[in-house]
Amino acid sequence: MTISWLTFLGLCLNLSSFSSALFVPQHNCESYFGYFKEDSGSYIGVFTAPRSGVNRLSWTVVFTAHGNNQKNTVSSLSAYPSKDRAFEKIHNGERGQVFVRFQDFGNELPKLTHAEFNGQVLCTNDEYEAPSSTMTRQQSMSTSALISQNTAPREQLVPHFSQRTTITPSTSAPREQFQFSQIGSITRNDNPFLNRPKPQIEADFDQCGVEGFASLQIGGELVTRGQYPWLAALYEGGSTVKYTCVTSVISKRTVITAAHCIHGKSASQLWVYLGRHDRNENPESGALLVSVSRVLTPSTYEGNPVPDKDVGLLVLNQPIVYTKYIQPLCLWSRDMTVSPNEGESGAVAGWGYDRTGEKTRFPKTVSVRLVPLAQCLKEMKRAEDFLTSRTICAGNSEAHGPCFGDSGSALVVLRNNRYYVRGIVSISPRQGNICDLSGYVIYCDVAKHIDWVRQNMEV
Repeated sequence: MTISWLTFLGLCLNLSSFSSALFVPQHNCESYFGYFKEDSGSYIGVFTAPRSGVNRLSWTVVFTAHGNNQKNTVSSLSAYPSKDRAFEKIHNGERGQVFVRFQDFGNELPKLTHAEFNGQVLCTNDEYEAPSSTMTRQQSMSTSALISQNTAPREQLVPHFSQRTTITPSTSAPREQFQFSQIGSITRNDNPFLNRPKPQIEADFDQCGVEGFASLQIGGELVTRGQYPWLAALYEGGSTVKYTCVTSVISKRTVITAAHCIHGKSASQLWVYLGRHDRNENPESGALLVSVSRVLTPSTYEGNPVPDKDVGLLVLNQPIVYTKYIQPLCLWSRDMTVSPNEGESGAVAGWGYDRTGEKTRFPKTVSVRLVPLAQCLKEMKRAEDFLTSRTICAGNSEAHGPCFGDSGSALVVLRNNRYYVRGIVSISPRQGNICDLSGYVIYCDVAKHIDWVRQNMEV
């Protein structure tokens, strides 16, 4: 297939060059997707990988169209512009590309509603109301050949076009990440946060929810370094900083936590310690402290202690480089089912208080079992005001679980050998200076907020 002339159909498109009857749907995936018109007059949609130097490319994309029986308006995904050329580009360290062809769509192109690359959601859009058709297309390709690192183009839209729009990442340097002169008795020159090493890049880690090595101790609670590489610590402060909550990496620019950990706080006062393990080690080898550019909580969350909206996002000032200690957690997807009786096992990890009410130096993990809402209401009548259809209850038969300092931690479940975030630690019954874990901990159900998460996160 040879394309000598393509015309970009982006948000800034001048539709006068096409038939006035043609409708081009808007979408928020301009960095990775574009509608194009071939010189033959047919239309295609081209997807560009978010990064170069990747030798395994797996795409899942979803389109919607008004009306029934529209399944054939979107072709299967294919390598772009051809299989040979696509592999050549990958070998040269360029961004891999795939495309779909639109056919028999009438006067309205199918709308992109979901794009996912190697398990990472790039963008989502609202679907059409019924009657409508949904078309899911998937394609994977990989090569074992060594990828050249000599060329790594920064353009994010399709190359080799005689007319195209190119988006280039900002080259402005990030602001200094700490402006104070001391932390306690530590002078500026010895400040462990300012003199932090960058983590060593060992490989291209682009799979989400992959657990690292775990201790061979049955029933053990200690998290080994890199076991949960999405685990990160939230710090707050200006002239001094303190640990406050747990966060989890979900993309190269976004971490997820509890809304009550970040609501009403200034981004300039928040810091995320990626790859964090030993809270007493400053700086910590292989870990990275990054500043925050945006604080996001649901518009309906106003500090209310009811945990059904207790989810928040922090957008980082600089993109993450994935390492063996820093990798993303998988996000819940629309096709993942939730049993009405729950009963699934999950895990929670963090630096919260131990059984004696002491702060922990290393993160600990505990296995928990999710229970139905009715059972939670029956066994914890005092929690009635805090339980809704958008909350989850989970507990442990040995009265182990998250406590103070574990707020914001992800309740993760294992599906197809990958961990997905299902809930966020919100509130727990209290017993003096510690938590009463004989009952259930209440989590915000992320599965009920996943559209909000996807629409507000940055990749």
